[in-house]
Amino acid sequence: MRSLLSRRQMVIATMTMPFAPFVLQKGARAAASTPAPVLTVLWPGSAEERRFSRADLEAFPQASISTHTPWHAGVERFSGVPLDSFLETLGGNIRRLRLIALNDYVVETDIADVENLGAVLAIRENGTLMPLTDKGPVFLMFPFDNDPRLQHQSYYSRAVWQLCRIELL
Repeated sequence: MRSLLSRRQMVIATMTMPFAPFVLQKGARAAASTPAPVLTVLWPGSAEERRFSRADLEAFPQASISTHTPWHAGVERFSGVPLDSFLETLGGNIRRLRLIALNDYVVETDIADVENLGAVLAIRENGTLMPLTDKGPVFLMFPFDNDPRLQHQSYYSRAVWQLCRIELL
């Protein structure tokens, strides 16, 4: 019988550690106060990766979109890093993305299919940080109401909640 934690269990444990400092020894207390990464980006054919905490994502210029989604009853306002700006800072010749969620949901897409659409790496919904228990901490969101082409399963499937990893292909 395997006793290893799943990636999801590991992320949940890592994200809840800062809320339990009384359990930590004195030397580990400082490490627990370091912001936990919520999003990792990997480059193709290399071991290079960059990890982003919520604070890192909040340091980027922010954008907001208000839209209906298939997962909410009404219009919701999502704010976070514009996807185009985020990808631009990563540099390189990126042609495809592999988007991976905490539950191991994976979708691959051409950059051309997601750029210049106003998508955001949302970390807030209606002004509140998105919790892990409700599609957070990162949710790739599209402004579905702004363009009828986005109101299609192909874009709904790219709106990845609990996004934890982006692989550049």
